[in-house]
Amino acid sequence: MPQIFPMNWLLITILIMILLIMIMIMTFFMKSFKVNNLTNFKKINNLLFKW
Repeated sequence: MPQIFPMNWLLITILIMILLIMIMIMTFFMKSFKVNNLTNFKKINNLLFKW
């Protein structure tokens, strides 16, 4: 039983880190390319589906 909880916490922390990194990337794209919003959303969607 004790081994299950650390694994769950580790998975939760990894998911939170991935979400934070994705938010950082989204904000970076939005700030750096405000003109081409639609094309950037398409690029981000392609990257997400590939990954």
